[in-house]
Formats: sequence, C-alpha cells, structure tokens
Amino acid sequence: MDTATILVVCSGNVRRSPAIEAMLREGVGQIGGLARHGITVISAGSEALEGYDMDPMIASEVALAGVRLTRHQAYPLDVDDIESADLIITAERSHRSEVAKLVPSAVKRTFTLVEIAALGDLLGRTALGGPAGSEADAATRLRTLVQLAPLQKARRRVRRPTDDDLLDLRKRTPREARRLVTEARGHVESLLRVLEPSLSLVAKPQRPAAAPTIPSPAAPVETTQPRSAHSTRSAG
Repeated sequence: MDTATILVVCSGNVRRSPAIEAMLREGVGQIGGLARHGITVISAGSEALEGYDMDPMIASEVALAGVRLTRHQAYPLDVDDIESADLIITAERSHRSEVAKLVPSAVKRTFTLVEIAALGDLLGRTALGGPAGSEADAATRLRTLVQLAPLQKARRRVRRPTDDDLLDLRKRTPREARRLVTEARGHVESLLRVLEPSLSLVAKPQRPAAAPTIPSPAAPVETTQPRSAHSTRSAG
C-alpha cells in the first residue's frame, strides 16, 4: 500500500484544524476515513496554543458526528511538516500565506479546505482513479488531485475571496461550535468521496445519546513526547 501525508493548518490548532484532521483520518457520516488507506493526517497551527487540547465544544461536536477522537495536543507549524506533506489543507487563505512564507514551493500543494473540496468535486472520482474511477489507491488519488486541482480553478465560480475561508467561531458558544463543525464536515465529506479508493460505506452513529467527556483546555498540557517524530504525535 502506497502512503501519503496530509497536513491541516489553522491558527491555534485547537479548533478547525484538529476537527478537520479527525474527520479526514477517521471518516464521517457513512464514509470511511483515510487512515485505513495509508494516509497520515496531522495538523498544526500558525499561532499554535502549543500543548493545549482540542476546544471541548468543538471536540464534542466532532464526537457527536460519530468521529472517533484520540488525544490531541496543539503543535506549531514548522518546515519539516510542510516539506513532508503531499497535500496541505488550510482553514483560511491567510494560513496558506503562512505556509508559503516557510516553504515557498509548497504553495503548489496548498489549498483551503473549501477550495480543495470544490476542485475535487469538479474533477470527479473518475479523473483520480483508473478507467472505472476506483482502481487507484488513496495515496495515488491524493497526488493526482494535487496535480490536477490547479487546472480546475478557472472553472470555479467564487463570488468573494472570503468564500474560500472556513471562519473560526464568532462567539465561543455550543451553537457556533456546531455551525463550524457542520460546515467543515460538508467539505470533508466531499473530499473523502473523491479520495476513497472504493467509496465503501461504513455505518457510523450520527448522534450518541450522551456526549463524551472532553478534557478542558484551560491550561497547556505538559508532554515529554519528542516534537520531531510524527509517530509520537497525537493523531487527534
């Protein structure tokens, strides 16, 4: 099985990017995630609240969507993560600029979540796979998407540049958290549909009766894990 890496970037690495990371990795709704197909998904923040957990309201909404969560600790965006990523997904256009400042050549494989989901829709599953559109593995499909997506930009109709941004919480309330996760989920599902090799459907609970207990991010979490090795990073 071929492998690849997706890096998801937002500001603090406690809301948008870890939520997108978890949904891409584990799958959402009835669509399976990319981890089982050899795709590593990690996240980072351009202004990371280093060591903090995922925002508990965001984590609750992601869990209520049927996504399995693992322990998350916020990490800062760095050159090694950018250079090793096959695809870089950002929450906003400003984060794409932050990526380019560190590694200018990475701009060719960096897209906002809204943008790459829309470009994937324009390409369709068949363009990323074999003759039947489902013969290539996930890593090959991902690299083909990165290669072909820029060619589809002229076909997109975007009313305002800000339409490509996944906005952060306007107010820190459960309602706003639900709005943010719901919006991100729609774009993630679109992306998963074109990247999944077989689009095998996996039944997932949509709304468990009780929300899981999520640790509070009130203070940084001390950790002795080495930063440089991805195998020791939280996947959450």
